[in-house]
Amino acid sequence: MTKKRILVYILLSFLPVWGMTILYMLCGGKYESNGMNLILTLSMICPVIAVIGTRLFTKEGFGSKENPVMLLGIDLSKGKWIWFLAAFLLPIFYSDLGIGLFYLLFPKSFDGSLPGLMKELREVWWMFPISGITNALVFSFGALGEEIGWRTYLYPKLEELFGSTKAIIFGGIIWGVWHYPAIYMGHNFGRGYLGEPFSGFFVFTIFTIFVGACLHYITKKTKSVWAAAFFHASNNVFFGNTLLFMALSKERVPKLVQESPVFLAIVFIPVCILGIVCMICLNKEEKSLKNKGNL
Repeated sequence: MTKKRILVYILLSFLPVWGMTILYMLCGGKYESNGMNLILTLSMICPVIAVIGTRLFTKEGFGSKENPVMLLGIDLSKGKWIWFLAAFLLPIFYSDLGIGLFYLLFPKSFDGSLPGLMKELREVWWMFPISGITNALVFSFGALGEEIGWRTYLYPKLEELFGSTKAIIFGGIIWGVWHYPAIYMGHNFGRGYLGEPFSGFFVFTIFTIFVGACLHYITKKTKSVWAAAFFHASNNVFFGNTLLFMALSKERVPKLVQESPVFLAIVFIPVCILGIVCMICLNKEEKSLKNKGNL
């Protein structure tokens, strides 16, 4: 029955998203358009609709007050508030660290004059993280639609069948593939890059595997899907203060970086390391629970 529910959920979450995007593309729609923005917005609520549909279709139910399955509560007691704070701050930290790593590898790409900002904003660039956190709080309501689907339904079901490590890998691949039509149209990587679209698919899937590990871990620690929604929104709306120091001159940025997903591949390295740490922690906790059960 668990396998059946996973398959039903995947079908219900993929069909509308892939269907809308492919139909829009066949009708001549472009990525930089209001139509695509609408599709991306609607896509974020499809996973939660798929959860509701799957629970109704397979007669699984929605839990109880004592055992809530959608994890919509927020409990800040017993130090859990630290995890919610981490959900906001970690994406800022790892994105800045990743871009800093890029500058370390390609120092000519760094321009201390903040070329991407208007003169009026250059003196207050340090306020951008605060703006990012505020936006993350607002946009977390959109991210909630995805996170209810992936973190409260698909990942726990996969974990039930395969254990935490394989659940994170399989779940990350499924989550990544769910984005493929949008990536094909230009989401995240643009168009015309080296190896398009398959290099974009590969890099993004690696990202979803490891960021999925972080999201799964923080959901389990807080027993709240809101923590994952905050993390997801912060990741989406704030891509790093250090990006403001990127040189605009193409001569200073390596050609390979301009024409391929290499830049994002480098920027993703810190979150991949963080994801590995989360996977190790989850694996240890899983083994500990098994050992207690054998006593």
